[in-house]
Amino acid sequence: MKPLFSILFSLVISSSLFAQGLELKPYGFIKGDAVYSSKGVNSFGNPNLSSPQIANGVDEAAVGFTAKHTRFGLKGLFGDEVKVGGVVELDFFSANGFDSNVNPRIRLAYASVAWDNLELRFGQQWDIFSPLNAITNNTNGNLWFGGNLGFRRSQIQMIYKIPAKEFQPTIQLALAEASRETGPGLGDDNKAVLPMVQGRLSTKFLENKTIGVYFVYAKFSPVPDSSDLDYDCSGFGADFTLPFNKYFELCGEVNMGTNLNNANLFTIAGNGKKNDSRKNLGIWANINSKINEHFHLVIGGGLDKNQTDNLVNKDIEQNFVIYGDLIFPITKEFSIALEIGNITTSIKGADKDYSALVGILSGKVNF
Repeated sequence: MKPLFSILFSLVISSSLFAQGLELKPYGFIKGDAVYSSKGVNSFGNPNLSSPQIANGVDEAAVGFTAKHTRFGLKGLFGDEVKVGGVVELDFFSANGFDSNVNPRIRLAYASVAWDNLELRFGQQWDIFSPLNAITNNTNGNLWFGGNLGFRRSQIQMIYKIPAKEFQPTIQLALAEASRETGPGLGDDNKAVLPMVQGRLSTKFLENKTIGVYFVYAKFSPVPDSSDLDYDCSGFGADFTLPFNKYFELCGEVNMGTNLNNANLFTIAGNGKKNDSRKNLGIWANINSKINEHFHLVIGGGLDKNQTDNLVNKDIEQNFVIYGDLIFPITKEFSIALEIGNITTSIKGADKDYSALVGILSGKVNF
């Protein structure tokens, strides 16, 4: 009875919203991947091919096939002077390898209200800190642990666009969840009662170019009523999106911080604690060139450097990723893409750097 009740309830709500002029727009893609790695790689800490990010030193090649990077989203909007809307986005990804049967996973889910130049969003959204995503065929690798730090989290976000002509400044502020999504019970930040704070100031200029600066701060209290163990997470950075013409579009980020991995901002520096701060520097960039209607070229790379004082053996010192994409749009909706890249991971105390060549061949239908 519960599934039937849910369906009937959804139909009633949908009918009411359509009567008010609701606009629904589905979007997403169906994607099939063949992945090859010349040596062992880790995906979010797991030794498999689900999203190659770090070379782990295992001297074995691997190949796999999956459709789990498929994604589906739905946007809704209605209203005139006051616009009310929302976004729900699902995929089927997990970091446990290429399972044939996987459960849907929420990527984005937020409600929004906007009037004049102000918008409020409530729910799971992209981070304001390190807000851009790389153009890569390694969809769920996304240069995380390679310079790209921002992820998705539940938050209350305010967006204010300052009215202007030549420049269009935008202010974003958010109170957000800072605990990691893994592990039992409440996260450290929940015990501390203080939410994560993120902010970004950006401006659009020359019609389509954007630069921004951003920051993050969170406070953790692992043991309630014991301030002796409290520690902070903080960071700042800059982002840029510079489309000069269809042959050359440059985008990327530069950021640094302390204990960012504790708050699900992905860096090889690892988790810090009181009197053991973990520091990192992240840099990544993409060059996108639409050479013609049926051939696009992407060149990208990123570096995540561990700047923690007094590193010990087996700590990751840095992770460097470089790759190129050959993208062939067969039609407006369907494309084939081949990515060839290399991951080089430096380990403190190791005799040599670990390295892995990674190839990803994909077919994708966008809608």
